[in-house]
Amino acid sequence: MPITHRQLFCLLLPLACHAVRADWLSDIGHTKLAAELGAAMPTGAGIVLVQSEANNIESPPNYLPQAGGPDSFAGIGTFAGKTFHPESGTGTDLGHAVAVATFFYGSGIGVARGATEIHNYTAVDFITRLTDGIAPEIFPGRVQNHSWAGSLGDADEDLKAIRAFDLMLDRDQRIAVTGLSGGSLAPLLGSTYHAIAAGTRSAAHSQTGTTTDGIGRMKPDLVVDVQYTSYASAIVAGSAAALLQEAIASGNAAAGRPQLLKAVLIAGASKQNLPQWQRDAAAEPYDDVFGAGELDLYHAWHLLKGGQQPHSISVERSMQGWDFATSTTGTNGRRYFFTVPEGSIAETFSAALVWHRDITNLLGFYFSSLPDLNLKLYAASGFTTGALISSSTSSVDNVEHLFLRHLPAGQYCIEVTADTNAHDFALAWQAVPGIGPRVTSRITSGQLFIDAASLDPLTTYTLETSPDLSSAWTDVETFRTADGTASFTHTWTSPTAPATRQFFRLRWTPVR
Repeated sequence: MPITHRQLFCLLLPLACHAVRADWLSDIGHTKLAAELGAAMPTGAGIVLVQSEANNIESPPNYLPQAGGPDSFAGIGTFAGKTFHPESGTGTDLGHAVAVATFFYGSGIGVARGATEIHNYTAVDFITRLTDGIAPEIFPGRVQNHSWAGSLGDADEDLKAIRAFDLMLDRDQRIAVTGLSGGSLAPLLGSTYHAIAAGTRSAAHSQTGTTTDGIGRMKPDLVVDVQYTSYASAIVAGSAAALLQEAIASGNAAAGRPQLLKAVLIAGASKQNLPQWQRDAAAEPYDDVFGAGELDLYHAWHLLKGGQQPHSISVERSMQGWDFATSTTGTNGRRYFFTVPEGSIAETFSAALVWHRDITNLLGFYFSSLPDLNLKLYAASGFTTGALISSSTSSVDNVEHLFLRHLPAGQYCIEVTADTNAHDFALAWQAVPGIGPRVTSRITSGQLFIDAASLDPLTTYTLETSPDLSSAWTDVETFRTADGTASFTHTWTSPTAPATRQFFRLRWTPVR
């Protein structure tokens, strides 16, 4: 069907780039990683980018970070050193495009600030190039950002566009990030399987799940603490470009696969600013609102640097790493054993499993099938699995995610099972060492306070007291912070001033 700009809508009204704030760089772990790496900090250098925008003026279309065309032209100001390729023809600047570009690759602030080649499209032109031929066009660049949402006005055409988009991403090994709309999730492009969907930490995004080409798939994948999903999308895309630069430098082609980088970003996502984060059931890989959590480039980079660690039933792997492998229908699937050392604890454990669906193209008609892969974590000993600790077993999503706090010392087994043989998948995992829950005491104005920190909001704790370490312990209070306002801390106040010496401790049931 003919496509007009009126059948697609932008996530935002045009916004000027002067509204950009810089503390989001700290929020996503960029500042911490840059301080650690110095000149070795990845900036997306050498990565060619794509940016599409929903213009609202047709002639010339306003879709560029700065006016130019029809040939490539040099950027100025925030975009000095960049070369723009106006693929949709001569255009003028769009405030929204300026702001998105600033977060994406702007000099001095964008995550992919080292990228110099940007190919720009109007949203309509991009979709047309996907769907008008008998196969999607091959787009330049490795990382794409699409900070817009909408519909073609026809359910069948929306479905075709989604499948053509996913086929292109898989066929050409492209990484794409999309911004989510508010209210009900718009079909384009948030309903795709292969892209990374971005929301905001303030939850200014759709929380309804997909309604097109598969109902009930969970979105977003990641959130960022910025005002708009358009900006969140650009920041995630910039982070993907930075990680891709690192992956290419490693010399391992598997490290740059889009499934792998998506898995690394998901497994590296932080819950530190989201104490309310939780999965409702094994069949749901994400939190209903926050997806896998907040983008954390610091953890994602370290996870990627953990290196590829193939599945094995007899060789241990490290506490963080990844693999790009093929599935098996064997009972035990693919297994990855690792150990939390004696006397230590894994403050957090996170794992992500990502795979692409199969799309068959018959002269411009697209047919889809989705293998079902599952992700589980077991207690283990001597490479023999014991009790199941946690599982992610969605039957509709093409991602599974596990997250736990305070894994005690011992051996563990990550298991990937599937209903299909020889299907590519990416697995990433990270167990972060820590000291676990702890209590401290303080006396203020003659009043005793016991402060508990580093808690799991979803775990029930009992505070106990004893006059000495040899006497019986007495329960003081039982609490779970998620039952009130979810928090990593809790304070108990003694009803009376302490008259004698007391000892306190926390008791809880560990995951194994």
